[in-house]
Formats: sequence, C-alpha cells, structure tokens
Amino acid sequence: MNKIRVFNKGLFTVFSLLFTLSLGAVENQRVIEELNSPMPEIPLKRAMGDRAYNDAINSGEYSYVGNSKCRLCHRNFFLGRKNDPHDHAMENLVASGDDKNSHCLMCHSTGHGTPTGFVDMEKTPRLANVQCEGCHGPGNVHIALAKDKSRNEVKKFTGGGFLAGEDNPEILRKMCTSCHTERWNRSYHDFDKAYNSYRKADPNTGH
Repeated sequence: MNKIRVFNKGLFTVFSLLFTLSLGAVENQRVIEELNSPMPEIPLKRAMGDRAYNDAINSGEYSYVGNSKCRLCHRNFFLGRKNDPHDHAMENLVASGDDKNSHCLMCHSTGHGTPTGFVDMEKTPRLANVQCEGCHGPGNVHIALAKDKSRNEVKKFTGGGFLAGEDNPEILRKMCTSCHTERWNRSYHDFDKAYNSYRKADPNTGH
C-alpha cells in the first residue's frame, strides 16, 4: 500500500513538473518574441501601409477622441457594442497581468502606439478596449465633418473622415486581419460572415 502511495506521489510530482515546464516554455517564448520585436506593428499602420500611415499621423490632423463622442450620433451602435467582446478586451489583459504589455495592447486597446492613442489605464482609460476608433482609426476629423453646418445644410452628412472607414473598405477589412491573425484568431471561421455582422448595431443579435 505504501509503495502505491509513493508511486502516485511520484507520478503527481512528474506531472506537476511537466505542467510547470510547459508554462515556463510559453512564458519564455513570449519573452523571446518581445526581445526580437520590442514594439509590434500598429494595426492601423499594417492596414494602411507605412507611407500612407506616416503621412496621415505625422500631419497632426488626426487624433483619437474616445467612444463617448461616438454615442452622440451612433447611440444604437454604442449600446450594441457593449455586448461585444471587443468592448471588454482589456479585461483579459488585466486578468493575465499583461495590461502594460505593448504586444497585447496593440490589439486590446484603441490607438496604442500612436501619439494620441491608449497609453495605460491610469493616463488614458477612455481609450481602453477595442472601441469604434480601434477599427476605424482616429475619429476627430469624422466628428468635425459631421458638425460642419455649412457643409451639411447643402447635403446630408453620409460619413467620411476616417482612415479606415466605409469609404476605404479594403483598409477597413485589413484592420480586422491586422489583429485577427492566423495565430491569434479565435473569433471566427467565416471572415465575410463575421465582417458583415459588424455592419449591424449589435453583431451578436443581428440587430
């Protein structure tokens, strides 16, 4: 009986050691990746291309404003996104202790790595999670166009002003795949179906 207990205890120790080593391997792999690439590529930059992105951001004309501005005109979408995993992306990082890891923040926050984007929860909590601008890019120009009465009295405002808006569908689609890469994607198997669902206010219910 004692031999069986000793054997079971030894087996448990082996499994525990293997589990610990596997966790260590994952952690070591992440450390290696961070050393090899101290600052991962910004999703918007990846979607637009270096030159177009640099020209736009370096012009100083674009800045992130936070989705509290979006809800003034897009209330249904603002409320619908509250049910979407994108709007809770930061929770995963806080739980794992990666809420200051730029490799993770690039895709779990809004505008991280850009001059006016997310920095951390203390300095820029209004840009936490993947908000509207997390997919469309800085929203200040869009808002300015919407408020331009001289422009909109003649013709109803139909959108525009985003670096990755409906008027730039190729870039908008690339914004999705900039974060939902083959390695990290656990969200969809049919890209077109998932992409089209986000044209609705609440992609989870289809309304």
